[in-house]
Amino acid sequence: MGKLLARAFMGIAALWITFPILVVCLAALNGGRTMFFPPEDPTFTRFAEFFLTEEIWVRSLRTSFIVAFSSAALAVLAAWPIAYTLWRRNSRASKLIAALASMPFALPPIVFGVGLVFFWGYLGALGDLWSGILSHAILFLALPLTTLSIGLQSIDRSHLDAAATMGASEATAFRTIILPQMMPFTASGFFFALVLSFNEFIVIFFVSASGYSTVTVQIFNSLRNGFTPTMAVGAITFLTISALVFSLIARFGNLPQLLGADTSKSS
Repeated sequence: MGKLLARAFMGIAALWITFPILVVCLAALNGGRTMFFPPEDPTFTRFAEFFLTEEIWVRSLRTSFIVAFSSAALAVLAAWPIAYTLWRRNSRASKLIAALASMPFALPPIVFGVGLVFFWGYLGALGDLWSGILSHAILFLALPLTTLSIGLQSIDRSHLDAAATMGASEATAFRTIILPQMMPFTASGFFFALVLSFNEFIVIFFVSASGYSTVTVQIFNSLRNGFTPTMAVGAITFLTISALVFSLIARFGNLPQLLGADTSKSS
């Protein structure tokens, strides 16, 4: 009886999650410019517009990819020295730097976005693409910092001691012992930051200042004309990219360890 109730609950939860997704996917097939469910005159024209022919959507999609990939790469590059210093030294200064680096992610997005408006406005860079990239890199720095810290904590320090005993320098030990073991954690941090950057709206809305539009900002701007099927295509794109990236992390990364589980005691 308990198993039956558990299966029934899981089935209801699955329907609760998949039904809105199904509605959005079908709404993207509307032949007109208004979303209906069930769709009227089903067609894949809106997908072609979003990815190929409608310049405003194609440009916003390209901008989203540029911002997401660039900011994720910068976040990983900035997180590596912070996480490595914290792991090797564990000093008060390194802990303070790590805490400051993680703070933007803990702040309400509106508070962080308003602060960036004043900051980039003072520098005369408000609305520039590079300032948007840096804003997302700062915002999501905590993600690779967390995954890298988890990965570094899992390294057996006796291997480093053995390498030092055999005359290996710190740089050699880093290149031959630490870096190979850290590749899954580095990639996971990068993709976590990439997905969140691709889907983020509030901060990029503040700092873009009409200088450019990501897909999230363009969807918001298009709401003035009502709900259109092209918006649903954008939502499907977000969902597909997120599902693909997280599936790759689950397949090739140590997902339980990334989520904070202690795998050292597992048999």
